[in-house]
Amino acid sequence: MDAALVLAAALIGRRLARTKRQLREQSATASAQIQSRDAALAELNDTRLPAIVHAISQGQPLPPGRPPLEDFTKHLRTAEEQMVRALAEARDRAGQVSQGTLLAVTRTLQSLVNGQQVAVTDMINRHDSPEVVADLMVFDHTTGQVLRRTQSLAVACGAWPGKQHDPTPAYDVVRGAVGRILDYRRVQITQPESNRAVIGRSVEGLVIALAELLENATRYSHPDTVVQVQFQQAHNGLSIVIDDAGVSLPPGARERARHFLSGEHPIDVTRLGDPPKIGFPVIGALARRYGFTASVDTPSPYGGVRAVVYLPSATLTDAMPQRPRTAAAPPPAPANVQVAAEPAGSTAHGLPKRRRHAPTEGPAAVEPPTRIRTPEQAAAPFDAFLRGTQAGRSQGHPTDEGNTPA
Repeated sequence: MDAALVLAAALIGRRLARTKRQLREQSATASAQIQSRDAALAELNDTRLPAIVHAISQGQPLPPGRPPLEDFTKHLRTAEEQMVRALAEARDRAGQVSQGTLLAVTRTLQSLVNGQQVAVTDMINRHDSPEVVADLMVFDHTTGQVLRRTQSLAVACGAWPGKQHDPTPAYDVVRGAVGRILDYRRVQITQPESNRAVIGRSVEGLVIALAELLENATRYSHPDTVVQVQFQQAHNGLSIVIDDAGVSLPPGARERARHFLSGEHPIDVTRLGDPPKIGFPVIGALARRYGFTASVDTPSPYGGVRAVVYLPSATLTDAMPQRPRTAAAPPPAPANVQVAAEPAGSTAHGLPKRRRHAPTEGPAAVEPPTRIRTPEQAAAPFDAFLRGTQAGRSQGHPTDEGNTPA
């Protein structure tokens, strides 16, 4: 009897020991799983979620994740993917709302500025006083710059200039772009040996793109320096080269410029910085739309930035006859310009035309600067820039392109 009790006690003790050992192992496994899940939750909360939010907000690739090892991490990965989709949809909706709101405001401003330009042109036509006309020209030039910026904002929001021109000599297209910037006197243009013309469809987009590049060149270089523009004939096209003596682009900014100038990426106005930098994105969108290319990869020989706009043969047409003109030089002050008040016929939009006379003071060989008008076909106040799209102003017509989404 005693032997049986001892045997039974031994068996029970052995079973209890085995059960205790199993419980210890299960406890250790459970503890390890809890630690692993805590680490996964901590990584998701402290590392992955902030990285995902940053990547989505900046439009960058999502950070790589660890492969799921168990059901718990698989569930976490599923929740993460759902959150990524929700964030991306929210970002897209916010971008669409912001873009739509900005475009509506831009269209309103464009309408107001266009009306203001028509009023200023009418006043220029009605006044004979050189002093009054000179003051109106300065005001009109400033108004034109406001219009160019609203055009750029519209392009950044997915709309387009909405102006069709006749074929225009490339030299005059550049002069038209010069007339849309503040420091136009600092730009020196080398006249090309040939007079290739830009097809009418590409004129307005090219003018806006060149104006953005020239604005950058003058803004980021010393005011005592000049910005040189020259034409380079190519085997299958024409290049417009802009050199400044300003600050060179650092590698990061150069890569960003290359990214936007390619035109391969849609513009998201919510990711253009604060304040938004729309110049390169707008140039890239216009280049892709109108068939030319732009780059800032090569440093300027003067220590600044060299911008090259390449026009392939598809964007060019045969040489066009035009009036002889002098070599480019800094234009005289607007006060030296005298404008005749008598109308000579009317434009396609019923606006009076006027004849211009030579400057009363200053170098007689240098013509005063003018600017392309969009979309109104008013005569611009500066003759040197007027030639940029003279044919486009007299023959151009609005298109439906201004309401075409990107």
